[in-house]
Amino acid sequence: MSASTRTADQATRLSRALGASRTWLSGPILVSIVSALLIGAVFMLLAGVNPLDGYVAMLQGSFGSGMGWASTLQRALPIVGLGIAIAIAFRAGVLNLGTEGQAVLGGLAGGLVAVYLPGPGPLVALLAIVTAIAVGALWGLVAGFLQTALGVPILLSTLLLNYPARYFSSWLIRYRLDEPSSDLIASEQLDPSRQIGMMVARDSGLAESLRDGLGAMHPITAILTGVNWSLLIVVVLVVGTAFMNRRTKYGFESGLAGLNPEFTRYGGVKPGPLVLRTMALSGGIAGLIGVLLVIGSPNTRLVEGSFVQTNYAWTALLVTLLALNRPVGVAISGLFFAAIIVGSEAMGRELGLSPQISAIIQALVIILLAYRVALPQFRKKRTSTEPKEVAR
Repeated sequence: MSASTRTADQATRLSRALGASRTWLSGPILVSIVSALLIGAVFMLLAGVNPLDGYVAMLQGSFGSGMGWASTLQRALPIVGLGIAIAIAFRAGVLNLGTEGQAVLGGLAGGLVAVYLPGPGPLVALLAIVTAIAVGALWGLVAGFLQTALGVPILLSTLLLNYPARYFSSWLIRYRLDEPSSDLIASEQLDPSRQIGMMVARDSGLAESLRDGLGAMHPITAILTGVNWSLLIVVVLVVGTAFMNRRTKYGFESGLAGLNPEFTRYGGVKPGPLVLRTMALSGGIAGLIGVLLVIGSPNTRLVEGSFVQTNYAWTALLVTLLALNRPVGVAISGLFFAAIIVGSEAMGRELGLSPQISAIIQALVIILLAYRVALPQFRKKRTSTEPKEVAR
């Protein structure tokens, strides 16, 4: 290859990269995020807070210290994990809104195994994870069966099935598992040998070396001693889902079903079994995330309502919509939303502003994104119908 040819190829690649960058910078996602932040600034002004001070406090709270990094990552893990569960279903055209119930029952079943089953700690922890995946998948299959066998829309059934899962878990913990010695409505304490520990135990020699060498508040020290091994599991989920979508038969069929169900049916793919496989996979991942929240350090008990109160499932839904069902996008969006949540809490502590500003910004991002995506389609449809109206 001559020098002129190599130069031309490099120029072509650079031109494509610049074009992609311009497209992204002017695309709906970035514009929606910036617009939401600007509207959030207006709310801060109305509350008597300088928006610049507010966003600086938010940024410092989420990424300005080692503890901020650790808190943001720890908060992002369940959001990203549930976002992957939702993205798998949505990509296949299966509107699974029941990840909350699937995670609650998976966490409950896995937590029961972890707390009460005798045996070696690591083995019991593994059995708890397998049980949670199985229970979450079964609860997802209930909705899948209702649609394929009885014609009940999966959007409706998954949404409604959240409630029996939520209330059954609450009843069981409150009236059957409650430990009187605890100040919380919670089960017995989990044996530490059955926990998913921090990546570096805080009382270990390695942790002491990190504190001496880097400092106790250094981001690396804080992350390794403040985030548990669920981080690795979620990373594997993201990478595995991206591989599945691109390289497997199921990934091809599910993506095609989400784009054009009729074409998929003509291609020989039966929609019923595909829906069942999708709901089992999505529900199983949700159950896995549920049990990681129960047995992952620093959590030690099954606590009534602990998962529902976090709103992780609904935040994950927003993350999935923002990421357009793409696994890597879910990871980035989940980290972004977790940073908003953690940063808003820090902003509330420092400036006295309600942490609910994070919910406002999250909702605005999705509303504006929907507007930016739908408006061009609306204009195109309107333009295509105008000549017909004139002809009449």
